[in-house]
Amino acid sequence: MKKDIKAIVFDMDDTLYPERDYIRSGYRAVADFLADEQNQAGEIFAILWDIFSHDPREKVFDQVLTRLNIDPDPLLITKLIALYREHKPQICPLPGVIELLAKLRAGGYKLGLISDGYLPGQQYKLEALGLKECFDHIIFTESLGRENWKPAPLAFEMMARALDTTPGECLYIGDNLKKDFISPNALGWHTVCFRNEFQVHFHHQPDPAGQPQHYISDLSELLPLVQGVLLQ
Repeated sequence: MKKDIKAIVFDMDDTLYPERDYIRSGYRAVADFLADEQNQAGEIFAILWDIFSHDPREKVFDQVLTRLNIDPDPLLITKLIALYREHKPQICPLPGVIELLAKLRAGGYKLGLISDGYLPGQQYKLEALGLKECFDHIIFTESLGRENWKPAPLAFEMMARALDTTPGECLYIGDNLKKDFISPNALGWHTVCFRNEFQVHFHHQPDPAGQPQHYISDLSELLPLVQGVLLQ
């Protein structure tokens, strides 16, 4: 039996804004911290971005310190990681996001946000984006314990209850094929993958249980999809 979509729940990173912009912002904060008379912030940022731009992207801060002839002391690495995760980011929503959320709300849809990531960094991101008031309910999975990061189902179960909807009335839109769609698929949600080549996780392949039901390459496609294809 056909059911109307009543709630649309968004991922945040690389769905509402470009995650690369957050990485740039964090690297600038780290570069400013490490800058001294021998190493200018701009040069340090360029090294960080060069490391990020090439695989593997592991231990970026260890690598940059080595290139700068600085001992990658574990305490210093820990401090740089904290600085990156807790900095106040310079990021903006993707073009059309604010208008899309306004149209969805005007159309009577309840709006939610489920996002993985370390706190308070995720909260700082949402604050910088200026989108907090757009959502009826927000869940940062870190607040539920790291074991409840996606693909764990708890956040999706809680969201459906908070929005007073059944799973079949909920839609989740995200970008990460490795984890975003496993639980909502299993719970009976509608799932949409927003995907473009500029996303950090663009090259990930879907988990066998995580294949989204629909793909879009531009957020402007979401509202027509919800109003048409998903109701067939």
